[in-house]
Amino acid sequence: MPADILSISHIVNWIINLLALVVGVLYCYRTINPPYLRIFPAYLFISIMVEFLVNSLFLRLFHLRPFGSYQPYVKFIMYNLYTPFELFMFAWFLFLIIRSSLVKRLLIASLMLFCLFFIISSVKNDIAKNINTIAIVLESIIIIPTCLIWYWELFSRNEPVNLFREPSFWLVTGIFFYLATIIPLMVTTNYLSTHGMRTAARSLFSINNFSLVITYILFIKGFTCRISRS
Repeated sequence: MPADILSISHIVNWIINLLALVVGVLYCYRTINPPYLRIFPAYLFISIMVEFLVNSLFLRLFHLRPFGSYQPYVKFIMYNLYTPFELFMFAWFLFLIIRSSLVKRLLIASLMLFCLFFIISSVKNDIAKNINTIAIVLESIIIIPTCLIWYWELFSRNEPVNLFREPSFWLVTGIFFYLATIIPLMVTTNYLSTHGMRTAARSLFSINNFSLVITYILFIKGFTCRISRS
């Protein structure tokens, strides 16, 4: 079967994810870099392993079925659990770099409310049979305003900031760019799916993977931009 745009986007995303992981391991644990960088290799490793274990394209390519007859259920469970994992990773990073104590408290409160919603919705809608799209949208609603507040803090500083040598700028920009595509993408793909255009919705979802590719490239820039070059 010829490769379609979604399959191509999966492969490109996986390659750039792996590249970002390698660069992250090489650079994020160096003492000259900020401590907040150290959470990103873990995030990148989990993201690449989730795709490797449950993405149908990679399972076919590598002739794998690690969970046997439970594979479809594990796929939904892992994708659904990945949403709060990603949310907490991004929130922890932003918590470390934001200066406002009020914003930090609001972020913690938002995470607590998200956890309550996620537990209730997972039980009610069966975490093993459906993708929790509302949780994905809520992740964007929580993180995007926090990123905007950080931008406001950054550009309100009295001291000049060299953005090319500021890792947090590139990391926040990567997170913001990716999550900014989530809500319109979810709305559009759901509309197409409910109106019988599932093939178009499937192809359109490749935008998610290509957005991640750009995000990982921005992460790589953030990992390396403080390294002195001779």
